Amino acid sequence: MSLKLKIRLNILVLVLLLLGLGGYTFFTISHLKHGAHGLEPADFTLARSVVLAFLAAGTAVGVTVMVRLPRMVVRPLRRLTVDMERVAGPGPATRVAVGGRDEVGTVATAVNRVLSQAQDERRRTLAELFTERNRMDSLVRSLDEGLLLLDEQKTIVLANPVACDLLGLAQTELLGHAAETVAQHNELLRALLVPLAEANLAGDAVPDPVFTFPHKGEAPHYQLSISPITALDRANQSASGGHILCLRNVSGFKKLDEVKSTFLATISHELKTPLASIKLSLLLLQDERTAAAERQRLAAGIGEETQRLLSMVGQLIDVARLDAGAGIKLNVQPMRLAEVIHYATQTVQPQLSDKQLQLATHVPEGLPEVHGDVEKTTWVLINLLSNAIRYSPLGAPLTIRVLQWGEMVRVSVEDCGPGIPVEYHKRIFQRFASVPGHPAPGGSSGLGLSISREFIGAQGGQLWVESQPANGRGSRFLFTLPLAAVEAG
Repeated sequence: MSLKLKIRLNILVLVLLLLGLGGYTFFTISHLKHGAHGLEPADFTLARSVVLAFLAAGTAVGVTVMVRLPRMVVRPLRRLTVDMERVAGPGPATRVAVGGRDEVGTVATAVNRVLSQAQDERRRTLAELFTERNRMDSLVRSLDEGLLLLDEQKTIVLANPVACDLLGLAQTELLGHAAETVAQHNELLRALLVPLAEANLAGDAVPDPVFTFPHKGEAPHYQLSISPITALDRANQSASGGHILCLRNVSGFKKLDEVKSTFLATISHELKTPLASIKLSLLLLQDERTAAAERQRLAAGIGEETQRLLSMVGQLIDVARLDAGAGIKLNVQPMRLAEVIHYATQTVQPQLSDKQLQLATHVPEGLPEVHGDVEKTTWVLINLLSNAIRYSPLGAPLTIRVLQWGEMVRVSVEDCGPGIPVEYHKRIFQRFASVPGHPAPGGSSGLGLSISREFIGAQGGQLWVESQPANGRGSRFLFTLPLAAVEAG
């Protein structure tokens, strides 16, 4: 029964009692008014009793309605209020009790429907939050930069694995602890907090400091960048929300600076030596006492040193052109590799003789022509031979092998030098690169292999190295060029 019907029934009963009392009273008064005769005392007593009974019943019903009606209305509402507070609390309740089919029950049903929708929305929101949190967690963990997040109280609230590794501390030793407390027992963290105390933030005029972590081996240099976090207070005013400390690995840039410094020193030496030789030869040529044969020898020496300088300057020009994006100008045409190999070996013959090296060439008869630039390919082969001669011991053998390799022709230059570790097979083709512990005898600009790869790549081929120093086999540099017939097809 609905609450509205209950209220109506209670009021109807009260109205009926009042109408009955009024009607009976009206009937009695009318009867007396028309001159009722012979009214017995018993009849009067009965009438009075009936009126009193109606009054008592009406009073009782009125009091009952007055007492019960508010309870009937308020009790379900109180129960609904208690259930809703229980649902809104931290407990596991998610629904309110539906006591009946009255209006309060209808409201409870509607509330349950709203709560169910809110619960579904909450689940979706939580799922999205968990997904985003997992994404951010994966992103932070996958960063190759150390990341520390301090709140406004300088408490560490986030530390990714790189930061833990750099500081030499477990994540549990960092999270939830005051940074200054941890720094008392960790010298590295204490050094990182100094720029924060000095307000050396990212983007200001003061350069970001660089720290060295010795336990990181070949990549010990990390640059610290501190960024403030802006938050909003209760008055929607900007307030400090902490700081992010980012440690970026700059070891590569440090190595590049070192390599450039070494390159400049090497180039200066390489330029100074032939220039000094040329100057001395010119002084001797100006001396009238110098014999004609000696003059010819000095002139030939000047020519060789000049050619060496031109070669070095040519390398620098090629690098400058590549850096400027000018590309490589090629004169591509069918060519015979046997002729290229013959010219290259004749060019390096004096170097071979100086170190008493035995050069063997293996070029199969009937080798088809390749598609490439004669000048650039010869330059590459001379550079590979010069490197092999430079690192080969006295009297060691050198080998040039050529074979058809599918739709390509492969050329290899093999030496018996110290070899190149696997971890440097890619690095040696970078500009200014060198292998630690293997200094180039006589110096090297570190540009030859980089330029060679560019030349071969521009002709549609590849250049790579194979070396196993542990087996004592030296190094083997290989490059490929496409067959002329394939390119023509």
